[in-house]
Amino acid sequence: AQEAWLDSKLAGCWLALAVARSNTFAAMQMLSKALVFLAAAAVPSFAAVSEHAKGLRAKLNPAEESMVKPFKFDQQLIVCNAYPSQAPMTLTKNGGETLASGKNALRFRECREFDSQLKSHDKLDLMLHGGIGMHGTFEVGALPASDAVLLLVLQKRDHSKLLSFQSFAFPVGAETKEAQLAVIDAYKGNHSSAAHLKVEDHIITKKGDHAMSKRVEVLNFNRVYTVEEGSYDASVIGQKATKLLNLVQNINFVVLRTGEDGNFPESLVVFPELQSSSPNLRCTVLTMVLVAFLAAFMPSP
Repeated sequence: AQEAWLDSKLAGCWLALAVARSNTFAAMQMLSKALVFLAAAAVPSFAAVSEHAKGLRAKLNPAEESMVKPFKFDQQLIVCNAYPSQAPMTLTKNGGETLASGKNALRFRECREFDSQLKSHDKLDLMLHGGIGMHGTFEVGALPASDAVLLLVLQKRDHSKLLSFQSFAFPVGAETKEAQLAVIDAYKGNHSSAAHLKVEDHIITKKGDHAMSKRVEVLNFNRVYTVEEGSYDASVIGQKATKLLNLVQNINFVVLRTGEDGNFPESLVVFPELQSSSPNLRCTVLTMVLVAFLAAFMPSP
């Protein structure tokens, strides 16, 4: 009898414990449902606050009046045709924009400045006509992150009729008393790589005047120099080709050696070719400083 009574008591305890656990589980379920309900009810209010904040930002900072704007650099283009041929050269950009064609095509020994802004990966298509049908494409590489004047020289490849290119950039800085001078060798012939350009003061003397000494500088080709404003005589050492240079401060100039041995005589091309404002202009000091030689383009393979 006592054992039966103990069994019934234990059974009652287990039953009470099961009921307690069941009630606790139900309470937890009700609490979780209440939390879910409260979270769902809170979402619309957050969305309303977000929309209100967007409206305030739109009123304070309209998109069309952004304070942050990208830099825009003025990068001009000069192209020189140094390919020895009677045929003129046409020039187009990205297969659509025509820069030089027809009667306006670029002729041999001619340089021209184009009013066309360049960007990285722009493609310049150049073609020589007149039965030659020579074609070349030049792809613009990384451009200087500043204002610059970009120089592209079209020439003939060594020991071949194919087109070749040289490219430079005139650094642009604050106004100075000097001009910038690019000295380029595009002549095709024997011993062309050993050539140098001699630049000396241009002096006009009259009868009875005392002889004045000239300052002389010997320059390497395919470089960019800064030169003090003045008038100078330029010639290739050992050759007869000479040219008068009238250099003006803050202007970019090009001296281009052109020609082909046996076909086109050697000559010097100056761009732009300015007339001296004073026939007796003489530079008191001839100072030429080599500045950074900068390849502004990357030719396509």
